[in-house]
Amino acid sequence: MLRVCHVSPTYFAPESVLGGGERFAEELARAMAHRAAVKLVSFGRRAARERVSPTYERVILRNWSGRTLVPFSPRLRRELRGADVVHCHQYFVLPTFLAAWLGSRQGSRVFVSDLGGGAWTPGFHVDQSRWVTGHLPISRYAARSLPGRPRPARVIYCGVDLARHPARAALEHDGSAVSLGRILPHKGLHFLIDGLPAGMTLHVIGSPLDAAYLERLRQLARGKDVRFHFGLDDGAVAAILRRAMALVHPTPVDAGGSARGHELFGMALIEAMACGCPVVASRAASLPEIVDHQRQGLLVPPNDPAAIGAALWRLAGDAELWARLSAGARLRVEQEFTWDRVVERCLEAYAGAGDPAAAPAPAQLADGGTA
Repeated sequence: MLRVCHVSPTYFAPESVLGGGERFAEELARAMAHRAAVKLVSFGRRAARERVSPTYERVILRNWSGRTLVPFSPRLRRELRGADVVHCHQYFVLPTFLAAWLGSRQGSRVFVSDLGGGAWTPGFHVDQSRWVTGHLPISRYAARSLPGRPRPARVIYCGVDLARHPARAALEHDGSAVSLGRILPHKGLHFLIDGLPAGMTLHVIGSPLDAAYLERLRQLARGKDVRFHFGLDDGAVAAILRRAMALVHPTPVDAGGSARGHELFGMALIEAMACGCPVVASRAASLPEIVDHQRQGLLVPPNDPAAIGAALWRLAGDAELWARLSAGARLRVEQEFTWDRVVERCLEAYAGAGDPAAAPAPAQLADGGTA
C-alpha cells in the first residue's frame, strides 16, 4: 500500500487554527486513508498521537519554537521515514522547507499544495523547489503563480463531505441570503450588505477576526435584516444553507482587478452547492472555476453592490431559474468536488500523471470566455 505523509504547520482546532487550509489537510488525509496508508503530521503546544483507523494516523509534534505559524520539531525526520510520498500543505512555511529537504534526501516524492498561508521560512531565500517533485495547486487561479523553478503541476481542487452537507429535502427556499467565511475585509461583506435588497434576510456566518471591520458591517446593516452568527458547528451551518435562497461570495478586487492571494479556492461555495444552495459570486479569483454562470449560480462584477442586489432579486423572482440552479449546484459538487475526486487527482499526480488537462474544465463565463 502506498505510504503518504501529509505535513501541515497547524491543525484544525481552536488551540491551533480554525482555517480552511487546516481543514483541507485533515479532510484530504482522512479521505485518502481509504486508498493509502496515511499519516498527517502537524505541530502544537503538546505532542499527541492518534490511530484513527488501521490506515490513518494523526500526529501532533510539540512545537519547540513556541510560534504557532513557525513551528519546529527535530522529530519531523522520524515521522517522515518510510513515506513513499510527502505531501506538504502551504509553500512558504518552515515545516515544508524541512519536509521537502528531508523527504528528497530519503528518496520520497515531494508534493506541495499552497493554500494561501505563509510565515518566516528559509524558503524565502533558498529555492526549495529543487526538492519538490511537483505542485498540486487547488485551482487554476492558484496555479498561475507557482513559486520556484518549473515543476509538474496538477490542479486537484477541494472537496466537500456530502454526508455532512446533504441535499435539501425539496426544491424550495426561505428567501434568505447567506455569507459564510471569516469576517474580514478581503471577503467583501461590505459590498454585500450595501447591496442587500430591502426586506431580504442575510445570515452572516463566520469568525469575527477584525473587530473594527465587524463594527463597520454593523453600521452598514442598520435598518436591514442582517443576522450575525458566530461559532456555529457544521450541522447548524448546513441547516441554514439547506433553507437559504443563495450563498453570496462577494470577493473584491484591487484597482488592478486582482484578488491577489485571496480565494485560491472558495470552500464556502461548494459547501453551499452541496446543500442545493445556488451561489452569487464575484467574477474574481478561483470562483468562476467553481460556478458556471446560470448553471449553478450567478456571477457578478466584483466590488459592485448594485449587481449583487440585482442577482438576488432575480433569484427571488424567478422560481424556475432558482430550482434549476439549485439542482445544478448539487450535481456539480457530486461530479467534481467530492473528497474522493480530490484523492483520485492526488494519486494520479503521485504516480506521475501530472497532466493539468486532466483536471475539470474551467467554468464558462458570461461573456463566453473561460476562467
